[in-house]
Amino acid sequence: MFVAGVDGCPAGWIAFKVELQSLATSVEVIDLPAWLRNRPPQLDCLGIDIPIGLLDGSRACDKEARRRLGQPRGTSVFAAPCRAALAAKNHADASAINRQVTGRDLSQQAFHIGSKIKLVDDVITPDRQQWAFEVHPEVCFWVLNGERPMAHNKKTEAGRNKRIDLLRTKFPEIQRHLLNRPPGVGKDDLLDSAAAAWTALRRHRGEAVPICTAECDEKGLAVTIHY
Repeated sequence: MFVAGVDGCPAGWIAFKVELQSLATSVEVIDLPAWLRNRPPQLDCLGIDIPIGLLDGSRACDKEARRRLGQPRGTSVFAAPCRAALAAKNHADASAINRQVTGRDLSQQAFHIGSKIKLVDDVITPDRQQWAFEVHPEVCFWVLNGERPMAHNKKTEAGRNKRIDLLRTKFPEIQRHLLNRPPGVGKDDLLDSAAAAWTALRRHRGEAVPICTAECDEKGLAVTIHY
C-alpha cells in the first residue's frame, strides 16, 4: 500500500509516492484523471494540489488559509475560479465570466491552471473524495514549520533550501529525487508534491484535518483544504 501527493507540472502531473510499510519514496509522472477514474489497487489516499469543489463565490477554506499564512505567503492561495469560467479559452473571457458569476475578476494564476482544475473537476466525485482530497503546499509547509509561515518564497534559494530541510526530516531521500526528477518536472513541483504526500501520510494515520468546516458545491463536492 502507498499514499501519494500530486502537483501539476509542465510534464503533466508529478506524484510523490510513499510506501506505507517501509516509508520508501519514489516519484512518477502520472495521468491524474486516469488515477481518479480507476484508483490504483494499492493506493490508500491521494493529496492533490489543485482546487477541488468550485463555488459561485469565495471559498471559506481559501480565506482561512490566507489568514493562517499571513503576508506575504497568503498570496499563494489565490481565489479559485467558478466552474463556468473553466470553459473559456482566454483569460479575458474567463475573467469576464468569473466577474459576472462571483463579482470578482479571475487572476492570471488561476486561469493558468484552469485546464488542470477542469481535468480534475470533470472526474472527481464525492465518493472519490473519500480518498482523493485537496491540499495546498504552503499550508503543508506551514504545519511542517511548526504552524509558522515560511519566511522566504519557494522560488528563492533560501526558500527552496528551507523547504528541503523540512521535508528531509520526513523523507530522507528528497535530495536524490530532486537531482533525478523526470523531464518536465521543476524543483518546486517536486517539493510541493512531497509536501502533499506528507499530508496524505497524515491522512492515512488519522492526523490530517480540514482547514475549516467543509462547504459543498453544486456537485456535492466537499470544499476544503486538508493539512
